[in-house]
Amino acid sequence: MLRFLNPFGGKDVWLTPGGGIDSGEDDLAALHREVWEETGLRLPNDLPLIWRRVHTYPLRGEQVRQSEDIYFARVARFAPTSANNPAQGEVDIFREFRWWSLDEIRASRELFVPKGFADLLENAIIEGPPPQPVSLHG
Repeated sequence: MLRFLNPFGGKDVWLTPGGGIDSGEDDLAALHREVWEETGLRLPNDLPLIWRRVHTYPLRGEQVRQSEDIYFARVARFAPTSANNPAQGEVDIFREFRWWSLDEIRASRELFVPKGFADLLENAIIEGPPPQPVSLHG
């Protein structure tokens, strides 16, 4: 997980790696690029899309609508790095990388996105990826 400076004030936010799609990229190309830039990890090619999340939030006086596709990858533990990220403004809001256990997430007072992340992740680990992406709220 990546801990980001909360751009709205308040507690920092723990998120999975990810980001926007560049012009000319498809979803999977963007996924591979963003994970490489934000963690230094090269993902396998065949990854299932497990969750979809749409949410809105205020930014600079406007409501922003953000759509997220979240993929499932089992990977060996590695030392994450943002050394490959060309967006210095993004690197500046990274606070830390951390591997979390489900129990640690549940016991933590930190803010994890999406809501209910530990339960969602546990379900994906135990039952495997769903046949169709699940729509998440929050």
